[in-house]
Amino acid sequence: MIKKQIALLVLLTAALVLLLSSCAGQNKPADDNKPGDATQAPAATEATVDDATEKPVATEAPVVTDAPTEEPATEVPATDAPTDVPEPTEAVDPTEGPELVPIESGTNVALDAEVDVSSTTGESHASIGFGPEHINDGYYYEPSVPSVGWTTNVSENFDDPEQEEWAELKLAQDTAINKIIVYPVVNGGRFPVAFQLQVSMDGKNYTTVAEVKDNSRFDDKDDSPFEFEFETVICRYVKFLATELCEASPRDGYLCQVAEIEIYAA
Repeated sequence: MIKKQIALLVLLTAALVLLLSSCAGQNKPADDNKPGDATQAPAATEATVDDATEKPVATEAPVVTDAPTEEPATEVPATDAPTDVPEPTEAVDPTEGPELVPIESGTNVALDAEVDVSSTTGESHASIGFGPEHINDGYYYEPSVPSVGWTTNVSENFDDPEQEEWAELKLAQDTAINKIIVYPVVNGGRFPVAFQLQVSMDGKNYTTVAEVKDNSRFDDKDDSPFEFEFETVICRYVKFLATELCEASPRDGYLCQVAEIEIYAA
């Protein structure tokens, strides 16, 4: 009986020893060289160790300011440089006009002129050869050609013999002239009592080169031409200006009629 108790005590003692050994194994600290369940904390970054205290000292993080933004440079597209550089031209004098075509002396330059008149007739007289275009067409006293000349408007002026009437010829270019011939219509027509021949460069400022007063050829039915020669002048415009008209017709009133005007280059 006693042997059985001793044996049981031994077994209990052995069991107790094993249990204590097991508990001691669980409380044993883990080996630093062996991996364990706990995760290793990462080492602190951006820190320095004070030699005296051996404690980590945090360094101040640099303060970041907003950097100034710069506009990106605009890229200028490259262009092809001109290959031909124009040579400098000589300055042109603005007062110089176009080059004039030489005109032979004695040429009737009225044939190429533009015509403007103070007034003109209607169809009743145009049908028999009256019109501004006939004052410088080169025909006069020619029965076979329906070109009588120019007349002012009929049946319009019954009261004023001093009403000015005019025909203006604009030459093709500035021209030196020294002679003008004016032809009345056949039998004298209604040629004015007084008239002037004027010249101008601009069509605004005129100079008188010839003048007739107290003409009586209408009364005599004289259709011989008036021929005027004068000192050479350079002009662009020539005007025939009637300042006094001949006797009025009971039907047509006061008129100014001219068969042809010739202008000669000097």
